[in-house]
Formats: sequence, C-alpha cells, structure tokens
Amino acid sequence: MNDDDLSLLDDQTELESPLDRMEPVEEEPLPDPEEMLALLAAPETQQRMLAARAFCEITDGRAIPLLIGLLADVCPLVRVSAAYALGRNPSPDAVTPLILQLQHDWNGYVRKGCGLGPGKLSRSPCFATPGGCFIN
Repeated sequence: MNDDDLSLLDDQTELESPLDRMEPVEEEPLPDPEEMLALLAAPETQQRMLAARAFCEITDGRAIPLLIGLLADVCPLVRVSAAYALGRNPSPDAVTPLILQLQHDWNGYVRKGCGLGPGKLSRSPCFATPGGCFIN
C-alpha cells in the first residue's frame, strides 16, 4: 500500500456514521390493559395471541386466570404466548398449571415458555414445587 493513499482519508467526515445524526426513537406506549383483557377471550386466535403477548409487557393480576386458561388453547402460538406472559406476571396460582403444561405439552416452544420464560418463573419466589419446597 502506498503511503500517499492514506492521506486521502478525511478522518472526521468519512468515519461519521449516518446513524449518529438520527433523532432518538420515541418508545411506543404500552398496550391498554382493559382492551387486552377483553381480547384474551376473543374467538379469533390472532387476537388471543396478541393479547397474551401484550401481557409480556404489562402487569395486571386480572389477566392471570385468563392466561392460565390459554395454556389449554388449541393453537401452540397462543399457549407459548400465555406461558411467557405468566412468566412476566408471576403468581402462585400459575405454578401448577405451568408445571403440568411443561410436563405434557407436545410443543417444545410451549414447554420452554413454561419453564424458562422471560420472567424466569423458576427463580421467582412464588414458584413452589407440589411438595411445598421453593425453588431458587
């Protein structure tokens, strides 16, 4: 390489990234819990799945029984979304249904969501084994 070639680089302008000049991205508002609660019982699979996914971002104890019910949905995408949502909304009421789903669901993604969801339910203080022992 010729030393003259190195002098052609303008180190200030050519090393700038167009991303450096971008404005910060505004965060989208969280979904409306009231609307999402209603959609958890929607007849359309897509609506139930989207509503369950919304509870991965929002916490509302009223969703727990509905999310537990969705663990038995015929669609595996709804079941995995419900499992992850329960991981983000830990409740002692969800422990037994999640354990049963983990043991019996044929879908590996659903089983993963039941045992290793984003909330790491197995590390939650409310995650107890059927014998009453807490898992840390």
